[in-house]
Amino acid sequence: MNIFNKVTLKTLSKNKARTLVTIIGIILSASMITAVTSSVSSLQDFLVDLTVSQDGDWHGAVYDVNKAQIDVLKEDTEVKSFIWLQKIGYALLEGCQNEYKPYLFVGAMGSGFKDSMPVYLTGGRLPESISEIILPKHVETNGGVKFKIGDTLSLSIGDRISDGFMLNQNNPYLHESSGETEELKVREQRTFTVVGFYERPGFESYSAPGYTVLTIEDDSHVDDYEYDVYIKLKKMKSIYSFLDRKFSGYEQSVNKELLRISGASDDTTYNQVLYSLAGVLIALIMFGSILLIYNAFSISVSERTKQFGLLSSIGATRRQMLRSVLFEAFFLSLIGIPFGLLSGILGIGITLKLTENLFTSFLNVGHGVVVDLDVSLAAVIVAVLVGFVTVLISAYIPAKRALKISAIDAIRQTNDIKIKAGKVKTSKLTYKLFGFEGMIASKNFNRNRKKYRATVVSLFMSIVLFISASSFCAYLTAGSDSVMDDPGYDIVYTFTPDMKEKYSIDKLFEELSEVNGVIDSSYGYSNYGVNEYAQISTESLNRDYVNYYNSRFGGNYIDMDSGNYVIYTLSSFVDDATYEEYLKQNSFNSEMNRNSDELQAVVVDFLIIFDGDEQKYYTFNVFDDEAENIVIKRLQERDDVDGEKLNIIAVTDKTPMGVGGNSSNMLTIIYPFSAISSVLGEENSNVEVDMYFKAKDHRAVFDRIYSVLEDKKLPTSSLFDYAETEESKRALITVVNVFSYGFIILISLIALANVFNTISTNISLRRREFAMLKSIGMTQKGFNKMMNYECLLYGIKGLMYGIPVSIGVTYLIYRSVIEGWETKFFIPWYSVVITVGSVFVVVFSTMLYSMSKIKKDNPIDALRNENL
Repeated sequence: MNIFNKVTLKTLSKNKARTLVTIIGIILSASMITAVTSSVSSLQDFLVDLTVSQDGDWHGAVYDVNKAQIDVLKEDTEVKSFIWLQKIGYALLEGCQNEYKPYLFVGAMGSGFKDSMPVYLTGGRLPESISEIILPKHVETNGGVKFKIGDTLSLSIGDRISDGFMLNQNNPYLHESSGETEELKVREQRTFTVVGFYERPGFESYSAPGYTVLTIEDDSHVDDYEYDVYIKLKKMKSIYSFLDRKFSGYEQSVNKELLRISGASDDTTYNQVLYSLAGVLIALIMFGSILLIYNAFSISVSERTKQFGLLSSIGATRRQMLRSVLFEAFFLSLIGIPFGLLSGILGIGITLKLTENLFTSFLNVGHGVVVDLDVSLAAVIVAVLVGFVTVLISAYIPAKRALKISAIDAIRQTNDIKIKAGKVKTSKLTYKLFGFEGMIASKNFNRNRKKYRATVVSLFMSIVLFISASSFCAYLTAGSDSVMDDPGYDIVYTFTPDMKEKYSIDKLFEELSEVNGVIDSSYGYSNYGVNEYAQISTESLNRDYVNYYNSRFGGNYIDMDSGNYVIYTLSSFVDDATYEEYLKQNSFNSEMNRNSDELQAVVVDFLIIFDGDEQKYYTFNVFDDEAENIVIKRLQERDDVDGEKLNIIAVTDKTPMGVGGNSSNMLTIIYPFSAISSVLGEENSNVEVDMYFKAKDHRAVFDRIYSVLEDKKLPTSSLFDYAETEESKRALITVVNVFSYGFIILISLIALANVFNTISTNISLRRREFAMLKSIGMTQKGFNKMMNYECLLYGIKGLMYGIPVSIGVTYLIYRSVIEGWETKFFIPWYSVVITVGSVFVVVFSTMLYSMSKIKKDNPIDALRNENL
């Protein structure tokens, strides 16, 4: 080891406090980078596992191929693995209560099918011969037909045919109401024994006409049937081109959610938004880390300036001294980065362990899918490299600057304080407000700007990091919430008019709402499929909404000069108790008046539109924010000249449970259920009513409600577990929220550490200055006044620079987001308010802590000590 490295190690050992602070800074930086990379890989792994558990482990699927085409895949070097389902055919399900799903679809599992696809037994066992089958649970819950283990089924199996074309599970049943017909052409008779039941399979679409029953493949008749094949490639992203090349002309699909979550989606807009947001995120982390460690090394180099001068005077070159500083950085990195890696992994591991039950209970995911720590090699390598490069950059910048100082100036330390005429003048206002002590603080600030600038820059960085992180998370959360519109319920049951002979709506609803596990409920009706119109004034329209539709469909689509605009409407009715609670929760200034002749209504003013050409989501308000006295008239026909004026209680973007948001060019108008006859007319008021239930455990509550309906001899086919279909979407929203809050906490901690490190170290370096002031008679009260002024100065300066820059970074985040989700630019003002308060709390508390450490210093000892 050369002499310079020995001097460096000796200096580090003598200045234990500063060395420890620097190592802690490196640990914090490395742990934050590790926590971010590990949490991202862990959460991505969880979403992949969840998607696989629900949809299966495959990249692309091809339907209705022959066995010879499947055999060719064995020799294909691009293919990692594949599974198949032999399509035996369809058979009518006798006694089925669901008129849109009248068949059993018999499929025979090929090798590996049950291991890669979501086939989860709820009772019994898997089939072991071609004469055994398992039935999906929803044959009973949705079809209303009960079977038990050991039952024998004699099925007339054939093909669905319409106009000479063969239909499959991707073609919904052609009900007579659709104006088209289909027939079942029977090919064979097969007898099966029921040996088990399994959960509703994710590979069966909700519009499929047949309940998928599974047996095992009949090897003796491979050429008699067609197959659905599910393929995994070695390179996931190649699945699109692979299917086009190998199976052109065949019906295909891809596992969209799995590809999207794995970053292999062909949805370029999604990837563009994802990568641009990731770039902003990485930049924020790098910026915060570099500045945190930079401050530590800047102070270290500042302290060693005199040492560098002495070394230079005895022949040391700048290159040797620069290597000395870089050696210090390397040595401290060897200690800090491994501890940072371990603490980051440990921290995120503990966090995920503590939130495991939260994820499991909130999302109610099963099948062994849990949120656990997944530390990929790539995540560790990225953390080490970024951490090491960050430390080197942080050390190199101040060292390069310090080594430009001449040996004489470095020894005399004349560059520490440079005073020009007039620079130390203070205003009379400062003297009046803060007295002599404030004036001293102000003069100190002016004469020694470098040290104060480090503190202000530290605060500035912390402000930028916190507000930018909050903005990042606000846009991420708002985007996911808007695009993945969640109606707020888990289970829905449809009450048909013919059921009124057995039970009243209110009585049944009350009993089902009291089922154990139901935490909220409502019922209602939405008049889908009926063309309704409303007339509104063009003056009240949102100009962004007008511009979009005019640019999309022609310049006169919305004629602003006409004075009136006709728009589609959807009438939604919710039970009176829910309606009143909805008005109360949203502070809408009205109470229901059932005796009033006027129709009271709430207008949902929020549109979500997906533009297929641009592959982009747009969100709009129909009405202008400043529009007053909005008049809406219900029209019987689109061309009506006049209509019935509505009594508008509120125009809002909030909806009660069971009422979805607007789609396309349509307004939803919400009424109390008691007004249904007045709105639709007595002849149209006998409608199907949907009952909505929010549950703690949707699967358990579904089974309990099913049992209640069964006991009452009421149909069970219209009971639907909506939450089961939305689990992956809800999981993604939850992951986004957890990640957002976790990221904000991490950024806040590193910002806090940065401010604390800078202020406390600077105070420590000013011990001689404070000792001198004590020696000339400044009291403790005077010290407090001086430091209070400095705290205000730090806070105001930091906010003055930090907030405008934060707004600029927020705008960059906004520009990244609108690549895939068109929205208005907004600033999360709550984070600005929190920042303003926190800045002064952190500065004052750090200053109090630092001053308490040096309060008992002996002035003589402090004056004699040159390097503390």
